[in-house]
Amino acid sequence: MRLSNFRLAAGLASCLLVSCATVLPPAEQANIELRGDTLASADALLKKARGISNNDEAGVVYQMRAAEIAWDVLDTDGGSITDIKHLSEPRQHALRVIATATEGVAMHFIGANYQPEKQFSYAGYSYRISATRAPKPGVYPLARLSSAKPAHKVKRTLCENWHTEDGVGAAFAPVWKRPTDPKVQRFVSSRSYLEPITGVLDFSGPAKPGVPRQASLTGYDPTAVSRVNLGLTEYPLAADFTAPIVEQTADIKEFKLALTGLIHPGALDARLMLMEPYDPERIPVLLVHGLNSHPRMWRDVINDLRADPKLRGRYQFLLFYYPTGWPIAYSSMRLREELAAFDSLFKHPQKMVMVGHSMGGLLSRMQVISPGRKLWDARFGKEADRLDATLPPNHLTKRMALFSANPHIGRQIYICTPQRGSGLADLSLTSWFVKILSLPTTITTALIDIPSNLISQGTLNSVSGLSPANPLYQQLDQVPIQVPHHSIIGDRGRGDTPHSSDGVVPYWSSRLSTAESEKIVPDSHGAYDDPQAILELRRILLLNAGITN
Repeated sequence: MRLSNFRLAAGLASCLLVSCATVLPPAEQANIELRGDTLASADALLKKARGISNNDEAGVVYQMRAAEIAWDVLDTDGGSITDIKHLSEPRQHALRVIATATEGVAMHFIGANYQPEKQFSYAGYSYRISATRAPKPGVYPLARLSSAKPAHKVKRTLCENWHTEDGVGAAFAPVWKRPTDPKVQRFVSSRSYLEPITGVLDFSGPAKPGVPRQASLTGYDPTAVSRVNLGLTEYPLAADFTAPIVEQTADIKEFKLALTGLIHPGALDARLMLMEPYDPERIPVLLVHGLNSHPRMWRDVINDLRADPKLRGRYQFLLFYYPTGWPIAYSSMRLREELAAFDSLFKHPQKMVMVGHSMGGLLSRMQVISPGRKLWDARFGKEADRLDATLPPNHLTKRMALFSANPHIGRQIYICTPQRGSGLADLSLTSWFVKILSLPTTITTALIDIPSNLISQGTLNSVSGLSPANPLYQQLDQVPIQVPHHSIIGDRGRGDTPHSSDGVVPYWSSRLSTAESEKIVPDSHGAYDDPQAILELRRILLLNAGITN
């Protein structure tokens, strides 16, 4: 046989073999396969289900039958299982079978495939699956998902640590549907929530001849629920806290996003964003990034804190994005207005904790002070009274300088924050860089009402605003912070505090004598995700929640 003919024959044989693997087996053969009752037969059914591409109904029946076989191996009659690793190997094997089956079956209830209840029948076997469990904190119907990827298929990258829990169910990295209420949509990014979910398949009662076997499919939030029942027996819930963060943010171009917000601040707008569906029982933690940065910088902080067993279910994380080329006072005003809208909509009974890194700490600080006219008078001097009388109450300059502390904030944490500015803002290279920064017309138009000799005294962008010569810092030192607050400060590992610096902000600028605690960590200005910094954040959040470490 010629070589080309041999290759052709081999190719045809290969195609035929693949086709045979994916063609639906005859009902008689399928009935024999489905009658198996061992875990080995359950494994074979799952393998067979993966090869059935021309009949979804049959594929689900194969998966459900595998899960049913595994279900009969488990203890479902009562009691509590503390750790699945202590189970016998057959029972651990059974949980793996059910988790794999759950992954496949769940896809028939997510996105466009969603229906509250479906029945699947093939070769004499029939299953009726309900996905309608009433939503409540920690329990979410799969109808709220657009899609979902099994968590174990998410590439392990981006985050320093990967947090999982062994247990029952199948962990997913889901894409959540955005809420339909426009008022809530304001606080949900286009990527929606970065919330983990675990699907749990549960059989309801024993099998009955001639009647579809009843089962339920429920989505659980593992940050709120750690244990679930299979039948009457309580088991730990499986979880993957990291996969959703990685899956939903891995494509973000960090450098481009940060630089655009710095150099072209008119191209983007500020936004307060929920990381998960709002829960009034949880304490909000708002994370505010610094200069030339973006919210994704907090990924390791959120990943480590949200997965912590003592913090789970007690806190909910929010992010604030703002173009960092804006003037500090303007960014602070936009944060203040976003918080006012958030407070008005959700009326959260739990006082918020704010965490600000670098310039984000300044924005945070300006939410918990009531300066009266100190900032106004310092800015406009002899013209302060005249401008106060002539400018309308909603004028931009008044919104930036005249405000009161937010009563819904209960605690603040400052990380590497230039409380008195940074000398780097005065360097010649920085001064050159400042010249290429542009301001949005919303700011420059408002400044038409201000005499040019007055605005030339001030600082009109974030970089030059960080100069220690900015009069803002002198005024801030005279206005008390109205909530308990803490400092986390880097010293680059040199151990030379109080003569230390994080490389950008010297210790004398970061230090607050009024802070309830001060933690020096051996890291640079990016110390927000230093392991010791995250441990200190954990300690403070436990303290805030009244939990003994």
